[in-house]
Amino acid sequence: MKPTPADKRIEDNMQPGSISAEGFLGQDTRSLADIIRADQMAVSKLGLSHQQIADRLRELTDLGKKGLGSPIEHEGLLIAVDDYRGMIPCPFQDRISHDKRLTTCTSQKDGLSIRWSDLNVHMIEAHGFYEGLGSPFRVDPQTIAELLFT
Repeated sequence: MKPTPADKRIEDNMQPGSISAEGFLGQDTRSLADIIRADQMAVSKLGLSHQQIADRLRELTDLGKKGLGSPIEHEGLLIAVDDYRGMIPCPFQDRISHDKRLTTCTSQKDGLSIRWSDLNVHMIEAHGFYEGLGSPFRVDPQTIAELLFT
């Protein structure tokens, strides 16, 4: 199916330098629809939903904020939250912006680590979008499941 003009604008927003220096697609050459479809299949195979994942990420960010910049321990995880100046808009043009906040979560057992922004949580929850392969802020569903749901 041919992308609509609105789809094209969203894909343009995903490119490096439009909304963020790195963009949201990484080296992924698939269409945005194909990226979302593949991640939906991966999330379903894991027995999870976008909402469950977003809720868990938000919960851990809220816990990590209590550390006031220092990592906190929770359920075998080290959670660190770093705040940066400014806001970043959602590339899906839904008129939502989020604080530039980065949460890093690391397993104390094996060192497995993931990081996400508040915008990642929104894009997962509202759009089923985890970013493209190779994107510096991609939140991989498999890694989420291994680290946060086992």
